[in-house]
Amino acid sequence: MSEKNNILQIDPDLRVRLKALASKTGRSFADFAEGVLRSHAEEEERKILERAEDEQRWQRYLAGGRTIPFETVRNKLHGLAAEAAQKAEPQ
Repeated sequence: MSEKNNILQIDPDLRVRLKALASKTGRSFADFAEGVLRSHAEEEERKILERAEDEQRWQRYLAGGRTIPFETVRNKLHGLAAEAAQKAEPQ
């Protein structure tokens, strides 16, 4: 951690688990805990961005109302899968 004076209260049971995991991975407790927090923050940020993108797509749909029938999408996916399988076959 870059700022060593920051204090984070961690439940004692969780602290024991984190210390054990840090030890098993050969990292210090502080580095391991920081990595866990960083990973979680990145995941939450990704979720927030995805929700915003979903909302933008929904608003575009409401504005335009364009849909694609399920059969069309399924047929397209089957076609793409067949092409990929054909390319993957040894020549």
